[in-house]
Amino acid sequence: MKEVFRGRSTELNILNKKFKQNGFVMTVLYGRRRIGKTMLINKFISEHDCKHISFTSVERGEAELLSMMTESVLTALSPDLLGNITFNDFEKLFEFVGKHADKERIIFFIDEYPYLAKQCPYIQSLLQKIIDTQWKHGNLFFILCGSLISFMKDEVLAESAPLHGRSDLELKLKPFNYLETAAFLESYNCEEKAICYGLSNGVAKYICQFNPRISLDENIIDQFYSMGGYFSEEQIRTVVSGEKQNPALYNSIISAVATGHSKNSEIASYVGSDDVTYPLKNLVKAEILEKRVSKKPYYVLNDSMLDFWFKYVNRATSLINAGNGEVYYYSNVKEKLHDYMGKVFEKMASEYLLMHAGQSDIPILTEIVNYQDTVKDENGDKKQIEIDLLGKNDKKISLVAECKFKNTPFDKAEYLKLIDKIKYLPVSKPTICIFSLSGFTDYVLKNADNCILISIEDMY
Repeated sequence: MKEVFRGRSTELNILNKKFKQNGFVMTVLYGRRRIGKTMLINKFISEHDCKHISFTSVERGEAELLSMMTESVLTALSPDLLGNITFNDFEKLFEFVGKHADKERIIFFIDEYPYLAKQCPYIQSLLQKIIDTQWKHGNLFFILCGSLISFMKDEVLAESAPLHGRSDLELKLKPFNYLETAAFLESYNCEEKAICYGLSNGVAKYICQFNPRISLDENIIDQFYSMGGYFSEEQIRTVVSGEKQNPALYNSIISAVATGHSKNSEIASYVGSDDVTYPLKNLVKAEILEKRVSKKPYYVLNDSMLDFWFKYVNRATSLINAGNGEVYYYSNVKEKLHDYMGKVFEKMASEYLLMHAGQSDIPILTEIVNYQDTVKDENGDKKQIEIDLLGKNDKKISLVAECKFKNTPFDKAEYLKLIDKIKYLPVSKPTICIFSLSGFTDYVLKNADNCILISIEDMY
């Protein structure tokens, strides 16, 4: 399916605003793989009538990388010199680019920069030198782009990095929210759009795997439960482990977290390792896992696609390879989709609340968190309290939200249980929001006048 550029209007406007500045401009763009970084920059380049150099780093030796970049530079700036001139090193090549940028605006885009920097470690200091001595006096619009988030943060943006302080714009590209994801799936109903949001995690490349001309079930079977489907075991291994040295360990850690083993000791026991501190740290830096701090720190998956795969696809790989993935989906997975969507729906509700904060009776919110605590009830007995979403303004609780993604309406028992839980919170009269896939019973509609009731149709 041909990829169509959608969304990213905010990011495009930011880039275009920087482009209008006179003189040298450096932009650092980073974000997870397949999120749409290259498409964004290509779209940005297409909107400007100037010469542009686009170079994508790959895992090659230094000599070959220099040769490949030389070809990209000459093709863009002096095609008549192709085959007639060579450069002995990157410094001479960068000086050549700088001389052309003295005369006119030129875009120089280096994609997957970490591959170049790892193969040529001196390139960081060389770029620092060339920027400070030549490029800053010209009209180059320089873009460094990378998918290895930890590298871009630690080696490009950190205070100790040679290029620190040179960039005029640092732009982190995030997954699409649920509304932006829905723009790819116009023919689907609200429930189907929500499920696709969960299965894709809002990642552009993943969303594009869903064909809205066929049913949601067919899409899930084709892409997750069929040989040749996009979300294959090999694809997942690439997403999780990247270039890490022990991909099996990283896969096992994700599997552990996805199946409810959230604390360090539980994860270590599940994967059969004495110490998983280092890989956990790497997965947090890669933003695949999130470390949450409570009385006992625990880990959650940041990626709802991986959450689905490790819960509902991982153990079916042998059946999928045998051509029986469809049978497994209908017998073991389809009826559990609503259970899987529980946390995804909470994320959608959180996005909705932040988008509408300060509007329609929803207070200003600076933070939205999950909440759980052990309290004492009227009889002095311990009582476990769990709130789906707690909205805060600074540190003050101002909103409580409940989220239900199920086939039946939100009913009286659920409403009374929610009101009872709120009694134990350190706040009086918070705004109460209830999000429900299937609407609300008559009792709730009549008696929950102290609540904001939000159906999935309202969310879209």
